[in-house]
Amino acid sequence: MSSSGGKKPVPVYLRGIPAELVREAKAMAARRGITLAGFVAHALARAIQEPEPADEAAPQRRTLTPVPPAPESGADEGDLSREVRWYERTREHLARQYAGEFVAIIDNRVVDHDPHFDALAERMFAQYGTRSIFMPEVQAHSSDPKLRLRSPRIARRA
Repeated sequence: MSSSGGKKPVPVYLRGIPAELVREAKAMAARRGITLAGFVAHALARAIQEPEPADEAAPQRRTLTPVPPAPESGADEGDLSREVRWYERTREHLARQYAGEFVAIIDNRVVDHDPHFDALAERMFAQYGTRSIFMPEVQAHSSDPKLRLRSPRIARRA
């Protein structure tokens, strides 16, 4: 089994996974601006790279090289980089209307919103099927916190 970047990815259906684990994976993928499939692929690639406990009876396994992320061309249906960039550019404007809510962004426009990720994801799946959709939680500021540190002052006696 090869993992070359030139082959088209195949769909993977995850059955029997606890709902809470799937929910967390979807939310984490959305926060990172990638699809659930991309998140699972990277998690699997990392898991495959981890050394297994030494077992003399087990045959040696070949490890696979992780698949690099898709180029930021926007041509790939699963590539959300264009929507992520649009969100970053319009975050302040979106925050005025959708602060604290999750928004579904398709083709650089908000198509739906909800304070609950699961409800929004269900509607998007029902309406658009398995298509990749960027669904971040709208915050007025970047997720990279900026700290303001005050300079210490020396008190002089009079």
